[in-house]
Amino acid sequence: MSATLRHLTVPLFLFACLMLGGSPQGIWRNLLLQLGGLALIGWALLASRRSHPTSAGRLLLWLAALWFALVLLQLIPLPPQWWSLLPGREPAVEGFVLRGEALPWLPLSLAPAATWSIIPVMAVPLGVIVAVVLLGAYRSRWTVVALVLGTCLSVLLGAVQLSQGGPYLYEHYNTGQATGLFANSNHQATLLLATLPFLGALIGYQQLDSRSRQSAALGRIVIALGAVSVIVLGIILNGSMAGLALLLPVALASMAIALPSAGKAPRLLVGLALLLMLAAVIALVAFTEAGSNATSVATRSEIYRITLAAISDTFPAGSGLGTFRAYYRLYEDPALVDSFFINHAHSDPLEWVLETGLPGLLLLGALILWWVTRALRRWRAEKPDLVALAATVASGAILAHSLVDYPLRDAAIQAVFALSLAFMAEPRSHSSSRRSRSRGSERAPRHRTLDDNVSG
Repeated sequence: MSATLRHLTVPLFLFACLMLGGSPQGIWRNLLLQLGGLALIGWALLASRRSHPTSAGRLLLWLAALWFALVLLQLIPLPPQWWSLLPGREPAVEGFVLRGEALPWLPLSLAPAATWSIIPVMAVPLGVIVAVVLLGAYRSRWTVVALVLGTCLSVLLGAVQLSQGGPYLYEHYNTGQATGLFANSNHQATLLLATLPFLGALIGYQQLDSRSRQSAALGRIVIALGAVSVIVLGIILNGSMAGLALLLPVALASMAIALPSAGKAPRLLVGLALLLMLAAVIALVAFTEAGSNATSVATRSEIYRITLAAISDTFPAGSGLGTFRAYYRLYEDPALVDSFFINHAHSDPLEWVLETGLPGLLLLGALILWWVTRALRRWRAEKPDLVALAATVASGAILAHSLVDYPLRDAAIQAVFALSLAFMAEPRSHSSSRRSRSRGSERAPRHRTLDDNVSG
């Protein structure tokens, strides 16, 4: 495979995720993306030439492997005298007793079929991570361009939807809103927010790149600023309360990335952005409802209360990945349920802990610790890597929104989040000539500039 084709792999796959992965409703579209992710994983396993990631990259790969192992753990059959004693298994035991059947061997998951269905979903984010960290199958500049292009197309589609009443790409969607390539307008807002810091990196690198002619650099900055205007306009048209609440802190952090030579000002902007993001999340939890398609009593606080009760009843085993919808119904008041139902906890961390219990909580804690450590290291570096800085802001915005919603259920957001984590991990060049020249010394970061090629 030529170097050009190799470096196009991640940008093209990311663009495909943005075009096809806007909702789990698109079964065949998501299947194509999952097959693509599996192909990337297979390539990484069989490749004779691989990158040599830093310790952060190896830790990220271990976290990904533990995620996969957690799914398999929930599917291991257990003898009835074991699983029947686990918290939250009383309804299952009562069902077998009422039918007069002996308790069979069953896994930790209360819905094994639903848990099995999680495995192909994992292919997209895992494929992105291994393609960046192990294969080096990308160029930063091309990847950012693919992200910006897909985001701008989604904004343009959203504008058409508002003016023409469509077209919408999925059967069930937020009626009358600018959902773009997504079914949920909030998830469209998540993509727009995650793209802003990468545009900041584009602008920042043009200021630092002394090789570019001033006129050419200025032209690229103007183009990037035009894309920023499109995305900000998209967030306003989108009308998502989460998007609007998080816009200011993300914009401030993106501005800090776009001003790499401004001394201490960028760090002050980031500090202010963190405070504003925290305030935005608290406001979203306190004042927003689950949405117009929820039951009349289903405010976020009510959903959280019920989910916390379910967590208490199933901890530390969890109910099993993919079981939230069915298990949540056990706690609802039938007199208050109408034709609409709650399909997610509107908080990815709460839903994750309900379904995975203590093992999932520990894994989530390890991921957050890894993320915080990498983010602090990136922002404290004397010579900051602007792509890695953008990745911290993009992934931070996705994590913040996930506290009060479920954007990570869409393949498109999964891909952007996985890409951000991979960029934060600082994958290294792996050419044999460079290894021989720098044996025993630190290798240069792959993301020194957006124009750097990735060896291999």
